[in-house]
Amino acid sequence: MSISDKAKGISDKAKETLAYGKDTLAYGKDLVESGIEGAKEASRTVLEAPETSDMLTEAARDAWQPATIGVLAGAICGVLADDRKPIRGVVAGGLLGAVLGFAGGFAWKTRPLTAAMSRGAGKNIERVRDGHWLSKHPINYG
Repeated sequence: MSISDKAKGISDKAKETLAYGKDTLAYGKDLVESGIEGAKEASRTVLEAPETSDMLTEAARDAWQPATIGVLAGAICGVLADDRKPIRGVVAGGLLGAVLGFAGGFAWKTRPLTAAMSRGAGKNIERVRDGHWLSKHPINYG
């Protein structure tokens, strides 16, 4: 076996690997796009329904209660954690507590929307996965 044959073999292997990488990236892109599209469709469906049309405004309005609790908890933790400059700890802890409290309260109130979005994304991703598997493993009925 000559050196050029070895180089050709490495080149073929590299081409094979590159083609496999491109296929894998394209498949991953299809999965992500289908998941995003499924989540968008589900969120549109939930938010356009009459009983849930004002879900986001209610969730934002109701999330201020956990945010105030978060401010208090964060301020107390900030005072206890920062011995040298307690004011800095109070401010930082209060802000962090407010953000975490608001985010937690908002997420809790929008559970139906989040659940619908994850179901929609899952259905679309499953559809793409099934199509990918069937393209790699065709079924012969004859």
